[in-house]
Amino acid sequence: MTFKFRLESLITIRDNILKERQSELAKAYDARKIVEETENKINTELQNNFEINRRKLQESGVLDVEYLLSLQRRNAYLNSQLNIIKHDLAQIDDEIERRKQAVIEAHTDMKIVEKLKEKKQNKYQQNELKKEIIAMDETATIRAARKE
Repeated sequence: MTFKFRLESLITIRDNILKERQSELAKAYDARKIVEETENKINTELQNNFEINRRKLQESGVLDVEYLLSLQRRNAYLNSQLNIIKHDLAQIDDEIERRKQAVIEAHTDMKIVEKLKEKKQNKYQQNELKKEIIAMDETATIRAARKE
């Protein structure tokens, strides 16, 4: 006779929940990475705009007011986008924290059921060992009785 844990389906369910929570956390990290890449592109563009503006001024010595105004508008737009991205990153970080907690809870739930299974399996093995010992004792008693 082999050990059968009645709550094996619960372990499967908890394992699926844990995997789902881990997947959700990975998606949140992916979203953060995408937003960070966008932030880096905007920062690079702002830096490039500054360098282009500095070079143009050094090369020509003449200020093109229209160009400067359009560059200033573009930089203002990019800075507003950076503010939005910072807000988005804060929200994503909050979501990541929530999802981390969900993973921890799912992991804890899984460990609880696994510990229960382990205890039940140990108890089953101890009972089987007791049965074997009793059977051996009975066999030894019968053999001893036959010899007499």
